[in-house]
Amino acid sequence: MLLKRFQLGLIHVAVAMTLVPINSTLNRVMIQELALSATLVAALASLPYLFSPIQVAIGSFSDRHPIFGLRRSPYILLGLLLCVTGVVISPWAAFRLAEGGAAGVLAGLLSFLAWGIGYNLSSVCYLALASELSGESGRGKTIAVMWFMMIASIIATAIGLSRMLDPYTPAALTAAFRTVGLAALVLGGLALFGLEPRAGAPGASCGLMAKCGMVPSRV
Repeated sequence: MLLKRFQLGLIHVAVAMTLVPINSTLNRVMIQELALSATLVAALASLPYLFSPIQVAIGSFSDRHPIFGLRRSPYILLGLLLCVTGVVISPWAAFRLAEGGAAGVLAGLLSFLAWGIGYNLSSVCYLALASELSGESGRGKTIAVMWFMMIASIIATAIGLSRMLDPYTPAALTAAFRTVGLAALVLGGLALFGLEPRAGAPGASCGLMAKCGMVPSRV
């Protein structure tokens, strides 16, 4: 279970890494370097969190619609891809916003919505997967590992971005965001490999439940 906890932590790390550039670094750049309205920036940054209520529907949908026998991993991967897409295109969107016009606003909405939907999609599914794999007895340890790895990754990502953007240039911003996005995608892909048992595998459900302490091991 130690390896699976580490893999679950890596998923949390991958998603958290995309949070730093789009919700911290980009906000500062848009206000200080591009002289955009702080109100507009705050509205865009808060937009993804308006989608939080859809997490209930996402969790229910993934329960009822497994993909290739996997109820969580495909949705986590899709969410991570959307997060990375939002991060990668966000510098372009910020520059378009600075130019003004409806096209710039639409570009900003596109990047923040992509990240926001991806964040809600992936987070609810990997937390559900963490609960399923850990069982009631191991849930606390799993969450502790995941949150520790997340905090450490946020600090490391922030430090890395500050160094990549010293000095700041539009090209450096674009390259830094692409680097973070690629790193998040690689870590998330490695973490998902072999993590979730297929629902259709013979004895997979019983074996997982026994392992997690949800049913007697003799089952």
